[in-house]
Amino acid sequence: MKITSVDHITINCYKLQESIDFYENVLGLSLIKVVDLGDHVLHLYQLPGVKLELIEYKDEQKHIVTGKTDIGIYRHFAVRVNDIEEAYQRCLEAGCPINLKPTKIKQLDDMYIMLIVDPNGVEVEMIQEGT
Repeated sequence: MKITSVDHITINCYKLQESIDFYENVLGLSLIKVVDLGDHVLHLYQLPGVKLELIEYKDEQKHIVTGKTDIGIYRHFAVRVNDIEEAYQRCLEAGCPINLKPTKIKQLDDMYIMLIVDPNGVEVEMIQEGT
C-alpha cells in the first residue's frame, strides 16, 4: 500500500452557520456541495489539493472542550497564504480569536505563522514563506 494524497479534513461543527461564515467569508473557501447522509450532513469545501468537511449532526452531540496542549488529540491544520498581513486584517475585521499574531520564526527559515480559532474551537495555522 502507498498513500497517494490526503483527501479531506473533517470538523464536527456545533456552530454550523458561524463555521460556514468563517470558512467562506474569512478564509474565502467555496462550497462544493452539501450531502445529506441521514444522521448527519456534510458541507464540502475545496482547499488546494484537499477537501474540508464541515459536519452537521442532526441529533444533539456532546461538546468537548480541550486545551491546546492536551495530548492524544487533534491540534490544528495549517494552510499556506500569500499575504499573512492581509489574512490578519481579515481575521481582525471578522472578530476571529487570534492565538498568535503574525510572527517570524527564524528556526523555520524565517517563515511567518499566525494561529486563529474557528467557531468550533479548531485552531487554524496560517503560514507565509519567509522573505
